Amino acid sequence: MRMLICLSLLCAACVGQADAKSKATLPDELALTGQNIVEVVIDGQPIRLEVRPEAADAPTLNPDIAIRLGLKPGMIGFRIAVGSEIVIGNSAVHKVDYGVGEKSQRIFWADRASSIIADGTISPASLPYKRVRFILSEPSPSEMQRTVALDNFGFLGRLGVGTTLNVEGEAIRFQFSLQRDETLVSAPTGNWLSQKQDGKFTGQPRQTLIYYGIQRPTRAMNLARPLTVAGSQLATVDVRYTDYGDASGIAAEDSAAADQDEIVVVGKKDKKRSLAIVAGRRFLSGCSSLLYDFQQRNMVLSCKAN
Repeated sequence: MRMLICLSLLCAACVGQADAKSKATLPDELALTGQNIVEVVIDGQPIRLEVRPEAADAPTLNPDIAIRLGLKPGMIGFRIAVGSEIVIGNSAVHKVDYGVGEKSQRIFWADRASSIIADGTISPASLPYKRVRFILSEPSPSEMQRTVALDNFGFLGRLGVGTTLNVEGEAIRFQFSLQRDETLVSAPTGNWLSQKQDGKFTGQPRQTLIYYGIQRPTRAMNLARPLTVAGSQLATVDVRYTDYGDASGIAAEDSAAADQDEIVVVGKKDKKRSLAIVAGRRFLSGCSSLLYDFQQRNMVLSCKAN
């Protein structure tokens, strides 16, 4: 009888271990469609996060969710200039469960909402998958896979993931945004494109949503010499020009509220420029999927042959 009880307990333990193991096993690849939302658990509470390639690696929660979770600011905070507006944020380390058990991770939140369709945003690089695929449309029989190197940008991954373009000795941060159609570039990048790719402004200024619910003035620019990115031609961009002048002019050199994506910084010739392009869905119109392979460190586009 004692042996039978021991065997029963042993079998129950095996079943429990098997259940725990099955719960902690996720497929190698996550496929996202629609609004690209995943569910995670933070400090025991379920949260819905919008997955964005250009988002910070760590979860960035909306302020009301941070209040609901009772998050207290830690030692690391941040300030982001979006044009003339300043976004102030905090961070702290909390328990996060993506479906494979809890782990301690830094959480960000700001005084403005990072997402209007979920409780916050997160980079695909933070998810516990070897690959994250964004499904954009039905695949075409004539598709080809185009592969570029995958890079992480910014301190603590604050600038998301993408690839680095090396054009005429300049390193350009290139990323995708699936929340907008247009391709946005910073003012220094607009200046560079104007000089190196024969870019010319077309159309009138308009307001474009950047992030954190803030809109900023932009102007469309056509490139006489398009950039080639992953086998596709980038011929039209929207340039973020500043309130202090447009991307072909000169702005105030030292401003506490200056957004380096908008103003043209004047200085010595050896001053390093920060060049950045965030391509929208229009650039991906011929592609059925966008894959981030974190094991192979590649970004793969499945697109119609040109």
